[in-house]
Amino acid sequence: MSVLVSKHVVPSLPRALPTSLLPFAVGLDGVIGDGEKDGLMDVEGAGVGVEEPKPAGGLCSCLTVAYYQPYFDVDTVDVYQRLKSTVTFMKDEETFLASVTTKPDAYGPFWTATTLIFIISATSNISRYLAKGYNYDFELVSFCMSFIYGYLVVLATALWAGFTYFVKIPVRYMSLMCLVGYSYALYIPCTILATFSALSWPSIVLAGVGSTLFVLKSIVPVIQARKDKAVTVLSLLVAAQAVFMLIIKFKFYSHS
Repeated sequence: MSVLVSKHVVPSLPRALPTSLLPFAVGLDGVIGDGEKDGLMDVEGAGVGVEEPKPAGGLCSCLTVAYYQPYFDVDTVDVYQRLKSTVTFMKDEETFLASVTTKPDAYGPFWTATTLIFIISATSNISRYLAKGYNYDFELVSFCMSFIYGYLVVLATALWAGFTYFVKIPVRYMSLMCLVGYSYALYIPCTILATFSALSWPSIVLAGVGSTLFVLKSIVPVIQARKDKAVTVLSLLVAAQAVFMLIIKFKFYSHS
């Protein structure tokens, strides 16, 4: 009687591994995989728990084009869907912050902010012309650029610092930058309507409220587990958005 012996004998792994061996078992299919992934999905689903990518290049990597290239690796469809979500954010669907967690972009926020600067600069001067006659103010353009770009960076940085050091929940900085940048999209059509003095207040308030609700829709699910600190963060966010809205109204659309 002959006995067939397998050429490759793979010993079966025990169902329970010692704690000291867990780091080495992550790469073994069927040992940990599913359980850990299921646990991380809930965290990542809210837009948190994903570390920032760390491009190679050392401390000076931020001075290279390659460092920023991943944040511009989006196509027209991606940008369109993200712009569309700023209008349909009240639907019962995945929040904007969760949808961009794995692939935030800087292309959309940059061009949204740039478009808003152009629209405000043009319509505010048209509004001034309708109210007082031709009196082009180039200083409004320079102030608008500094204000819009500056608020984008400052608010994203403040939210990131608040999440990281106050709420103690890690959120990617570029995800927050993406969130704030796309929220500008709601101001674009409203500032066009604000050209006419009778519509300036309703349109600017509508833009401010919509932009704030869009950001809150993504922020609230992230910090709802820290209710003791959530009120402070949300209050400061709403206050900042209100100040932003009022500056746009009184600086650019109060000529009568």
